[in-house]
Amino acid sequence: MTGERTLTVRVRTVPEAVVVAAAGDLDLGSAPVLRERARAVLKDRPGALIVDLDDIGFCGSAGLQVLAELVAATQDGGVPLAVVAGHYPVVRAVRLSRLDEVFTLHATVDDACDWIRRQPER
Repeated sequence: MTGERTLTVRVRTVPEAVVVAAAGDLDLGSAPVLRERARAVLKDRPGALIVDLDDIGFCGSAGLQVLAELVAATQDGGVPLAVVAGHYPVVRAVRLSRLDEVFTLHATVDDACDWIRRQPER
């Protein structure tokens, strides 16, 4: 497919959480990369997880499946999950799938950090 962007995933730590930031296209071929990196972060039991999808150009059903899996994993582990997505392709996919009913979308990582700080102590 012309115009397809490879997915890159970077992990960094901010005071409130570990941020897993993905850039590119999140589809059947690339979703396992995000899944593996996020699961590796969760094995270390972070205080919170931020999944930053602000640089995603396309989010297919496989990407939504990874988000649903992360919701389940973070709920089971008592880890607050924040998802950052300010661009239409991801926001639309999340809303159509109704995943926005199980997590709140944040426009920026800073907004997600503010939300995490307001969460009750676990």
